[in-house]
Amino acid sequence: MTGLSQSQASPMQIQPGNAAFNPWTDAALDTIRDVNQALTLYAEMRVVPAHHDAFLAAIDTVSAKLRVLPGFLSLALKQMSGDSTMVKNYPETYKGVLATAYLDGVAAGTQPYFYNLFVRFADGRAARAAGFEALFETHIHPLLHAMAPRGGDGPELLAYRAVLQSVVAGDRHAIYRGAEEIRSFLRRPVELPERETVTVENHVMVPEDKHAAWEPQVAILLQVAQDTFEPQDEPSGVGLPGARDNRYYRKALSTEILRNAHADGGLRAYIMHGVWESVWDHENSHLDPRFLAAAGPVGAAAVVGPVEPFYLTRRLVVAD
Repeated sequence: MTGLSQSQASPMQIQPGNAAFNPWTDAALDTIRDVNQALTLYAEMRVVPAHHDAFLAAIDTVSAKLRVLPGFLSLALKQMSGDSTMVKNYPETYKGVLATAYLDGVAAGTQPYFYNLFVRFADGRAARAAGFEALFETHIHPLLHAMAPRGGDGPELLAYRAVLQSVVAGDRHAIYRGAEEIRSFLRRPVELPERETVTVENHVMVPEDKHAAWEPQVAILLQVAQDTFEPQDEPSGVGLPGARDNRYYRKALSTEILRNAHADGGLRAYIMHGVWESVWDHENSHLDPRFLAAAGPVGAAAVVGPVEPFYLTRRLVVAD
């Protein structure tokens, strides 16, 4: 983590310079209102146990207001559950050792809940017209506080906010590059809470003057994640379930590359977002030589990261 202390930011907040910049304001959204592609209003938040039930209720209230708006696609709230070790190329013996680290931290009372929020809109005008900043400030922001030693609210737990653009996406059927294709993809999310899927979010930053050339390389990596599986002769063409003691894995359920709409100094932040059937499927995919070959050029250009937590979907709301 660069530029933000641990007391200020969640473990996934690797963006160094944007802590004081709120990209959700009307003025900020006005600068991208003519973007004719899907936009995501994105937040990273910490919630203490005393506020947790009220926080989930606030998410439900906001979701109900958003789902009827023109251009709203979906809202997903995801709880950070663990960290990938294979993304860092540790020895295979480390596979999965942090798979439930943040869930265990909450259970032990040593950590708050860590959440990511994805609010998807069809385009810049829909994002601007939704008034999400006001909804967030009214219903969610008041709950983002630590607890004081003698009770009551302590210091504010700062939230990271961003606007993200979907660059390319895929699932087990196809790769999606066009604006309308990606909008259709976002209208049918696969990570329903009852499916108990695992989302991975690989956070990296690349130099601003190189990010346009980098995107085709990361698109190749996305396609590899959608196409490869083990064992390669598995009859269904999907693969077998991964486990701690094997190297099998099933294809990703879906993948998406999201670019921060705003540069951060001389850097540009990205999230490589994937939905898998299990932690083990994802971790074993990182041991596949085909994946490693595609990941080499992508990783070489990242000057911050990779940081790749796991998440569990706690809320998913799609447009009416």
